[in-house]
Amino acid sequence: MVRLGVPICLLALLAGCGSGGGDDKQEAEQTVRDFVKAVNTRDADAYCDDLITKEFLEKTTFATGDRAGESCKREFRAIRGLHLRLERIVRTNVDGDKATVTVRIGRSGSVTKQQIQLEKDGGDWKIAGGAAG
Repeated sequence: MVRLGVPICLLALLAGCGSGGGDDKQEAEQTVRDFVKAVNTRDADAYCDDLITKEFLEKTTFATGDRAGESCKREFRAIRGLHLRLERIVRTNVDGDKATVTVRIGRSGSVTKQQIQLEKDGGDWKIAGGAAG
């Protein structure tokens, strides 16, 4: 049985599911760049272990703990045909331990505006969700 949590999560993040300091802004934007790279290189370890919050991981895999990480990696590796282009970062708003990076993402011949929600987790910015921009 194929579980669809991570593919649905990626599509939800891409389809719609205050200004801070320079370092936080740059680091949040780098997390978005790393997300695009992980998707395009099918780097499940980077995506599941380093780029998303534990809450987002568990919510999208319907599992907890180690099972959530294993499920995420298995489902992420099963994704085929998804290639993203980060057209540009439109704006980044940082408010304490939360940030929103608005981007223009290209995929399958179209470009859409997306808002990617991030949270500080152990000093690193991680993706916590997304919405249509």
